[in-house]
Amino acid sequence: MSLQLRDASGHGLALSVLRYELPDVDPSAPAHVWDANWLVVDATLTAPGAVHRLVEPCLLTSEARDLADWLHAVADGRGTAGIGFVEPVLSFRLGRQAGGTAQVSIRLGESVVDLVVPSRGLHAAADAWAAHLQAFGER
Repeated sequence: MSLQLRDASGHGLALSVLRYELPDVDPSAPAHVWDANWLVVDATLTAPGAVHRLVEPCLLTSEARDLADWLHAVADGRGTAGIGFVEPVLSFRLGRQAGGTAQVSIRLGESVVDLVVPSRGLHAAADAWAAHLQAFGER
């Protein structure tokens, strides 16, 4: 299962890894360490009045795992201000946390959606994302 992060109105992000960008690259060659670990993702951001979809290599395997950790930290009330990646097409910012919920702002390309998500929803999204990533280990 992929990452599904939605608010009560159904707005949010669906994110899945499709494949390694370069599945045949030799990860043991020092020049190809990064090349071996780029993931092609399929991301759909649903915001009020707009849907933005992106399919491209924009996360490293380590960054994808960092996202699961960040979501868990936010759910536990110990999240940092945000998380971004080498390719700046996807980022997350933490807003206000109160009453077992967190405001999370998600940017995909030029589109942004602000969500208020309960902690249990953040944990569920992080767990599903971590499980999804098991097929895409660091090479």
